[in-house]
Amino acid sequence: MEIIEILKWPIIVLIVIFVFRKVIRELILNIADFSITKDGLSARINRPKEESLSEKKSKVKLEIINNKYQSKEKSGEITFDYSNNNGIYTIGENEYIFDTQWSKASKEFIHFYNDQPSIKSIRLAKDIDDLDKIDPNKYDSSSRARTVGINQIAIFENINGKILGIKILGIKDDSRGDNSDQLHFIYKIFN
Repeated sequence: MEIIEILKWPIIVLIVIFVFRKVIRELILNIADFSITKDGLSARINRPKEESLSEKKSKVKLEIINNKYQSKEKSGEITFDYSNNNGIYTIGENEYIFDTQWSKASKEFIHFYNDQPSIKSIRLAKDIDDLDKIDPNKYDSSSRARTVGINQIAIFENINGKILGIKILGIKDDSRGDNSDQLHFIYKIFN
């Protein structure tokens, strides 16, 4: 009983620190932001502001936009090496921007993802091969990753609710006899 009485307060203190760790951390950082000047007054020291998640995502988006893995047109035909740039190819701009992301599956299929900040959801249209006839609402958007095949359509919805359809025309896979990894597709952004 005596041991429990001795350990009670340290355990309570540890629990309080654990529960309020974020608040305590911020308090400590705020206290560290003050200093006593030579005339005896407190003065705020400028601590570098931490970047928010949205600011970090914006920087990443700008880096992607400023490289060769982008087409700003609303429709077109693209061939790119999906083993570079983390498999990311950016299509469109402003509210019509889509940071598509791809990875190796085979010579007939390729994986695509909704991991990029500009992408809200992805869908797969296996039953249609005409971009002008897709109805995005017909297809399930609950998965983070999908696998699309040649002549099938990958559908991306961006965070602004805009839709991009991509019809796969060809896939090369350097681990299955090709000289490089390449994805060849046509695309269209819908208003």
